[in-house]
Amino acid sequence: MQNDFSQDASFGADTHNSMKALAVLYAGTLSRYALQPVSAGKSAFARCLESASRFPGVSEILVAGSESLASAIPSGLSVPVRTQNPSAPGIASLFELMAAASPGFDSIYFSWADCPYLDVSLTSSLAEKHTRYFAEYTFADGYPYGLTPDILASGIVPIIAKLAQNEQGPVTRSVVFDTVKKDINSFDIETDLAPVDARYLRLALSCDTKRNHQLCESLSGITADNYASFIAGRERSLRTLPSYYAVQVSARCPHECVFCPYPGLCRSAARSASGIPATERRDYMQVADFRNIVAKIEAFSGDAVVSLSLWGECSYHPDLAELAAAVLEWPSLSLLIETTGIGWRKETLETIASLVHAAPARTNGQAAVNWIVSLDAVSSACYAKLHRADEASFREALACTESLHALFPGAVWPQFIRMKENEEELEAFYRFWKEKTGTVIIQKHDHFCKTIEDRRVADLSPLKRFPCWHLKRDLCILVDGTVPLCKEDVFAHVSAGNAHSDSFETVWSRIGERYGSHCSGLYEGLCGDCDEYYTYNF
Repeated sequence: MQNDFSQDASFGADTHNSMKALAVLYAGTLSRYALQPVSAGKSAFARCLESASRFPGVSEILVAGSESLASAIPSGLSVPVRTQNPSAPGIASLFELMAAASPGFDSIYFSWADCPYLDVSLTSSLAEKHTRYFAEYTFADGYPYGLTPDILASGIVPIIAKLAQNEQGPVTRSVVFDTVKKDINSFDIETDLAPVDARYLRLALSCDTKRNHQLCESLSGITADNYASFIAGRERSLRTLPSYYAVQVSARCPHECVFCPYPGLCRSAARSASGIPATERRDYMQVADFRNIVAKIEAFSGDAVVSLSLWGECSYHPDLAELAAAVLEWPSLSLLIETTGIGWRKETLETIASLVHAAPARTNGQAAVNWIVSLDAVSSACYAKLHRADEASFREALACTESLHALFPGAVWPQFIRMKENEEELEAFYRFWKEKTGTVIIQKHDHFCKTIEDRRVADLSPLKRFPCWHLKRDLCILVDGTVPLCKEDVFAHVSAGNAHSDSFETVWSRIGERYGSHCSGLYEGLCGDCDEYYTYNF
């Protein structure tokens, strides 16, 4: 919020020029990609330091990270640079370090140390506004992430440190804002709104992953002044590597839900199903084949979320715990298990819980495992209507959700697919599970490109069509290894190849051809009837 002062322009300029500032660059979990060249030039870390040294009023740079990074600091910077590790990993220690370093400075610039395109001009504009209006916290909003730092008045850093004193979680990209908002009305805040809001693109100009390093390579030359036109001419470059892999590990499903196309697929004798109902299928992916796929995922994407639940119920896989272990042994991969809550053995759940507990810390910013339980109802009558299941199944699904919550607190998401048939139970569902687990997913109904009845309560699609998020970030794999265009391509009418026999580079490139059509404004075949293009996974 802007204070109402009547200073003339010279006041703000004078204050701006005389400001003494410290730049804090967080490098506590710096990835190897931050130290690799960007566009055949300097590393993101070096570029970040050089930009920070030119921020208005900066007289020192503090790299909050390992002292071993000192060897990567470029020579010839105009201000001194020192490195210091926070006393412990996590948010609280970072702010403790910043509070201890803040005396003697008017302002603190904060950024992650892997942002190669920090814009000095826009930062100068922010700094001028920060001093002119005596702001305590100033940030830019609507620009691609990584173009500007946050700016804090040094006097509030100890206050923020107190707000964060019990926060032991990992340092996130939005750590400053997330901490300030705990008591946001107590701070004088200034923002600089982007002329063109780019938030919907979810761009991260940071070299923290293989995916984002590739993005930074393709967007060399981007600035706060040119970003809108720059991006508009490079839409195909915004598609980098998959971040979400949905793998069908078991073809069997306990239900033939009225809102799902899978039962019809199975009964149609498509693919390897041979007309066998979903409830009677017994085919599943072999452990060795799944392990090979997981290794290819890690090699291709570097990091990702791997879901075991494209179609069918993964609880029916005879070696499910081994599949979970195959994902969790890679620190850069996380596990997502979507389930009906049917068919689970206590021993399997406990084994997976043990695997999660013993697994190395994740390096991809995600939890080791998340669970989504498809419930969709409060009453047994509504559940039976939607899932074509009896009351015993409903009780089993509820009991499973309770067990999961006990074993994986904070990682279980009861899901409600909002439809005409269950709309009256939406509020009760949300209130009940929000209080019980703290986590709920309310999902729109998907008519799968008009292949099944449209049960949507409302049309939530954007007014203007844009290229599909799923073609941009998802890769789906069926039980026999077939890679369809996307999850909407239920019958795999458009096959990009096979995950067992083809390279991921090949199948991803083939899917990219359809994405390229989207960038040209062409939405052919299934894409023309799709209502999922704007939804987003991880």
